[in-house]
Amino acid sequence: MSDHLEADDARWAAVLNRDRTADGMFFSCVRTTGVYCRPSCPGRPLRKNVFFVRTPAQARATGMRACKRCRPDEAFRAAP
Repeated sequence: MSDHLEADDARWAAVLNRDRTADGMFFSCVRTTGVYCRPSCPGRPLRKNVFFVRTPAQARATGMRACKRCRPDEAFRAAP
């Protein structure tokens, strides 16, 4: 993972900017909806409801499901 995306603040900035270059480097999980997304997802959650994981498997382990808008599993099937 790129060093600049190690901190949650940098990850949140990537989400706010819908940064496609960050797709696959991490996933954002939204507590209130129970979904996980790519950084470029058009959804706009509140920061207080978001946490970050490195893989879809980690997101699913926390009880999240894939977002139906950005379809993170389809875009990154190779990610564990």
